[in-house]
Amino acid sequence: MGLRFDPMGGGQFQQAINGIIEAEKQPIKTLETRKAREDARLKLFQEFKSKFSAIEKSLSEISSFRKLRELKVDLGDGAEFLSVSLDKDKAEVGQYQIEISQLAEKSSAITNGVSNPDQPIFGMGYVSLALEEGDSVDLYVEESSSSLRDIASLINRQSSSPVRAAIIKDDLPEASDRPWKLILTSKKEGFINRLDTPQFNFPNSQEDLFVEKENEGENSQISIDNFEIETERNDVKDFLPGVNLHLKQAAPDHPFQLTITEDFQKIAAKVKGAIEQINQVLQFIYKQNAIDSKSDTSTTFAGDSTLQSIEYKIRNLVHGTFEATESDDEEPLTLNLSQIGIEFERSGLISFKEDRFIHSLEQDFELISQAITGPDGFANALLGIIRGYNQANEGVLAQKEKGLKSRIKQMDDQIENKSRFIEQRKQNLVNQFSRLESTLGKMQKQQQYLAATLPGAGSSISQLIGGA
Repeated sequence: MGLRFDPMGGGQFQQAINGIIEAEKQPIKTLETRKAREDARLKLFQEFKSKFSAIEKSLSEISSFRKLRELKVDLGDGAEFLSVSLDKDKAEVGQYQIEISQLAEKSSAITNGVSNPDQPIFGMGYVSLALEEGDSVDLYVEESSSSLRDIASLINRQSSSPVRAAIIKDDLPEASDRPWKLILTSKKEGFINRLDTPQFNFPNSQEDLFVEKENEGENSQISIDNFEIETERNDVKDFLPGVNLHLKQAAPDHPFQLTITEDFQKIAAKVKGAIEQINQVLQFIYKQNAIDSKSDTSTTFAGDSTLQSIEYKIRNLVHGTFEATESDDEEPLTLNLSQIGIEFERSGLISFKEDRFIHSLEQDFELISQAITGPDGFANALLGIIRGYNQANEGVLAQKEKGLKSRIKQMDDQIENKSRFIEQRKQNLVNQFSRLESTLGKMQKQQQYLAATLPGAGSSISQLIGGA
């Protein structure tokens, strides 16, 4: 019996090709395993780099006296009369006696009344309106748009007008027949911003329109440490350097204390935030070095010299001392961070004892702030270390990340090249087996022909090509 040949894509030829290709793929699988480990290391390193950069941000917030300092205001029972906002870069600590005798008032005017605010009763004319720049403008009024409400809308559409117009209803008995009036109010408080009364000119009007009553604007009157001053507005910017007031209520003969002090709670929170960021880095390093017999060190940074160097420098700095002086004439004092509540625990992390730190600030804020924010203070000394590692292109961390990415790129290139080679190898094998199949097919046909014409010859050919 002759050979039976399976078509290409299945059978013994396909199995042979698959076996060869699978053997060729083994180096790629090895590379992919190595690349997966390097990908894991890169991801882990970038996590560390992010934590390390976060230290720089938190330290920058306490790297100078002005940045570290926070202020707070105590108004006592004066909180119902005014509120205060501070610019901590300008404001200074201090205590002041404040009394608000009068709030600033806007000037206003009210017209005579009409029976219907929506009826165009005034006819064609114009309103003469003073502008903020000192000029004036005549606002033309069409006959069909000459109601009281139309006139108010026309005034409000004039963006440079220093006044706003509104329609009100007066329910007093004597105004019952003509209750609708136009009220004009200056946009700003103060005597200097008093209202220039608009002039209404409607020559053919069915009714007159005129200002019936006016109120002049008033300045606010404030006393600070028994000195009387006036201001145009109730929102007083830089009443003192960096101290902004919002006057809410006049209280003549009711003085109160405005006290500005350092906010030690907020200052402690800033320092605590920086310590927490440092601890995240230390914790990361300790976790990398916490290995046992089951640990896969190929995907971690156990024993990494860069991380060990960072840990050593942080630890050495926290254990160090910092100099501070109360004045230029005095010898510098030496301060250890443990004296103000910053020290290492047994776990290797830094503890921050907030109560002790706040107590230290209360005892000598200037001295403590120098030890933290001075040119050689804790914050700037550690910033110097971090920035040395963290330089954009030439820093140690940037170079290390670049090396990891370079190795991954090399593996990607190798995998791509080997994959391309295997595809070509597979195509060559298919072509070779196709030619072999064609040759064997021809030999099979010859076997069948000889078997039919020359008894006994077919069996000899069959044996040559592998038949039974």
